[in-house]
Amino acid sequence: MAVKFASNNLNLLAANYVLPNHPVSNQQLLDHLAERCGWRMARKAKVIAKRLGIEGRYLSRSFAQPRSQASPNGISMAKQVLEQCLNDASLSVNQLNYLLSHTCTPHTQVPPNAAWLADELAYHGAYLELRQACTGFANGLQMASALCAADQQPAAIVGSETGSVYFDLSPEFVDQQQLVNFVQMGDGSGGVIVAPATKPERLIKDIYLGQIGHQKAPGFYLDSGADSVGEAQMARFHHNIHGVRETGAQLFELGLQAVLDRGYQLSDFRYILPHQANGHIDKLLSKALNYPQSQIINDAKQLGNLGSAAIWLSFAKLLQCKPLQRGDQVLVLGAEATKYLYGGFVYQH
Repeated sequence: MAVKFASNNLNLLAANYVLPNHPVSNQQLLDHLAERCGWRMARKAKVIAKRLGIEGRYLSRSFAQPRSQASPNGISMAKQVLEQCLNDASLSVNQLNYLLSHTCTPHTQVPPNAAWLADELAYHGAYLELRQACTGFANGLQMASALCAADQQPAAIVGSETGSVYFDLSPEFVDQQQLVNFVQMGDGSGGVIVAPATKPERLIKDIYLGQIGHQKAPGFYLDSGADSVGEAQMARFHHNIHGVRETGAQLFELGLQAVLDRGYQLSDFRYILPHQANGHIDKLLSKALNYPQSQIINDAKQLGNLGSAAIWLSFAKLLQCKPLQRGDQVLVLGAEATKYLYGGFVYQH
């Protein structure tokens, strides 16, 4: 099981995040579901929400109609993130050497979000988008590591999701898989500006990526590609709940082992920031690793699973809200159930 470590470290210049609209509680979700799909469906959703440990989320959709466009959309949220990052880093947008974005809920299939974002920012440089979910950040860092080292210029990476619009509040659409999506997922955007590493502070290092998805059915996927567009149905997220249960924990184990094999010990880390697919991840990891629960970051309880935006959003939130001293290290453990990828990095403050 090969894991790829990037050859070059990066310095973090800025990190920021944006959440759309107002928080939406489980009870609000269940009320909307009961109104349009009946109380039995709402009761099922309540059981799933409790099992997942998700109590709130921020959504780009409206509930005035069964279907909704995203407002704000992924482009406007990503723009806010990068404008704040540029301001914090004292950079103009065209000082960026590359703009990298990642999402699994794009504004349009083509052009990619990165193209729309470049327009909104009046950015005239090169851009690229990864159609990827929860480890998009890790692939983005792999690319930024090489680009920054080659050109000695900063790059921006931003992830955004507006998955709430992929839900039709109608009895014909809703089934067990869609209920999981409805109560589990949140919307938002997070991103960073990074530069070639020249100092030991605010250092992103040990950037890794691996996968164990060969010949495995996807644990999570969104249809409506060329394979299914002829079915003329609204796009749906699909969850292979049993597959994720069997393989998901292994992704964290492999990522952790890859980093520990570089000479680290768990006691070296002030915090562990895992991908947060549910609101119990801090308790579960604490028990599995014998590591203090208070030092495991878990925003999913109030934000839901943010997909491609999850790590950057929680990372930026951690930097803003948690006490970090010079030299403190944070271990980031990303995991993606689409075809079972894992990736992350070590951050040294």
